[in-house]
Amino acid sequence: MPRREARFTVNAPPGELWKFIRDFESLCTCIPGVERINVVDDRTAELTVREKIGVVPLIVTLRAQIDAEDPPHGLHATAKAEHLTMAIDVALQATATGTELLCLFDVKGEGQLKAIVDRLFERRASERTAQFADCLQKRFGAGASGDAAGQARGGLRPAQDWSGRVGRWLARCRLAPEIVKPKRRRSVSQDSRRTERCALSPCARTGDRRSP
Repeated sequence: MPRREARFTVNAPPGELWKFIRDFESLCTCIPGVERINVVDDRTAELTVREKIGVVPLIVTLRAQIDAEDPPHGLHATAKAEHLTMAIDVALQATATGTELLCLFDVKGEGQLKAIVDRLFERRASERTAQFADCLQKRFGAGASGDAAGQARGGLRPAQDWSGRVGRWLARCRLAPEIVKPKRRRSVSQDSRRTERCALSPCARTGDRRSP
């Protein structure tokens, strides 16, 4: 079963963050791909989510339900569609700078589309989890250790490391321009050799006969 984990800190107390998470409409503004939401009751909502498989759009209708909760510390929810079931666990822990949020996502493909669902989740889950974390941090502010991209698990760290190396390389270029190879210039010795060759050429000995 594909699984992703995200752990990050937001600059808000647990009670304030919990209130946001328990509001389906507010929460869905931070879930990538959600196009429509219908709140059935305080613990149930129907979502329409759009994803892509290559250039082909995949539209999934999910019914999400909160199965258990312990305000403002955590909850367990399940989201089901025709060909998938997603288990979601969320835990909140107060910190000196706000609240640490731990999210676990387990997705199980079912039926004829099991392979497609599992592959799509493996490919997109890290990106979508980081987008969700980034949205929360922009709304509330990031805590001291709230690097969403660095904390998301399951394949996101290599990309972050790569971008970091590029950034450090560019910084070195700005601080040390001498590492950029200058345009090659002829040396004095090269100019001297060229003058000697011209002196030995037929034009130099006999003159330019094309002149009037």
